[in-house]
Amino acid sequence: MRRLLTCLLVAGGLLLAFAPARAETVFLKSGSRITGKILEQNEQKVRIQVDVEGGGKAVMTIDRSRIDRIETETTRAESITAAEGLLGAKEFRRAEADFRELVRQEPKDPRARMGLAKALVGLYRYEEAVKTLEHYLLLVDRDRDTDLMLYLADQYLQARNYRDAKKVAREAGDLYPQDKGLQVTVDEFIKRCDRVKAGTEQLKERETAESAERKRRVEERASWDKVRGNSFEAVAFGKELEDWTAESNSKLIFSRWLEIDTGKEFWAAYMAGGDEKALQESVTRCELKLTVDEARWTEMYDHQKAVLLNGWYYQMKARYPRSFPSVTVFCIDASGKEKKLARGSWDGRKEQVVVDRWTKENRDPGRPVRRVVK
Repeated sequence: MRRLLTCLLVAGGLLLAFAPARAETVFLKSGSRITGKILEQNEQKVRIQVDVEGGGKAVMTIDRSRIDRIETETTRAESITAAEGLLGAKEFRRAEADFRELVRQEPKDPRARMGLAKALVGLYRYEEAVKTLEHYLLLVDRDRDTDLMLYLADQYLQARNYRDAKKVAREAGDLYPQDKGLQVTVDEFIKRCDRVKAGTEQLKERETAESAERKRRVEERASWDKVRGNSFEAVAFGKELEDWTAESNSKLIFSRWLEIDTGKEFWAAYMAGGDEKALQESVTRCELKLTVDEARWTEMYDHQKAVLLNGWYYQMKARYPRSFPSVTVFCIDASGKEKKLARGSWDGRKEQVVVDRWTKENRDPGRPVRRVVK
């Protein structure tokens, strides 16, 4: 029994001795980073053991005030794997956000940068994807990632930039001349470039996809619910605002109307299938009109109404930054006429959103009575 116990202890010791060490990286606010094994950490300091050049180890003590964040070696790999899963599920917008943060943390990481490029390609933002990959080549001048370089070469080929496609592919092959598989891949890619340039191989898939996407956008934007907004963009965003309101009061809003305005050239580009971001950034006027349940509106306290009005205003301001939005709240009285209940708009002198036309019911306790403007 004693011998068995001794064997188990020895085996356990060997496992611990040969278990792979889990490295941790301390990112400093100055932009530097230190990788090693954390021995101790508390609210005041972190003690980390690092390898010393030439052999041996040293222990460093770092004040917490200097530290931006601490990551384990597996944390980043797991984050990249999760983001790649979003790519596989075609959740390109979410994948873009995750990969963009990973690239911000480590700009030279080829796996994160290529993931961001693939997400941008999935969103039809090809030029931005190419610039993302080109930036890697500017940052890294030695031991570059060949997979990323070949992906960039393929993007050049898709854009009919044959010269740069061949150049980057050859540079990838020159990095590891002993890798026979890589050399075969580069040779086949260069031959493919020649076939495409000669017109014997056409890349119809992307052109078909782009054409189908433009057609879908044009059809989508050509028709919208004209009782809810003056464009497809306005109707879609109005629905988002209504859904946001419904999270706290699902039966408050009866109907809505959102109207936006911009230059004719921006409208024309948007209606032809252009990027909605360009339209949103060009909007100069934005007005939201909401018809609500009067009983539900008046039973709310003043501060609750202010939260809603400010919420609507600042969401519109975030989406249309050039505009100064306005929000008007109505109800329909017994005679079928509109009755104004409240209005929120920007006051340039006070530099804040001002709310007018409070209803008499349910003022906040202690609030002075204000005259209702009719």
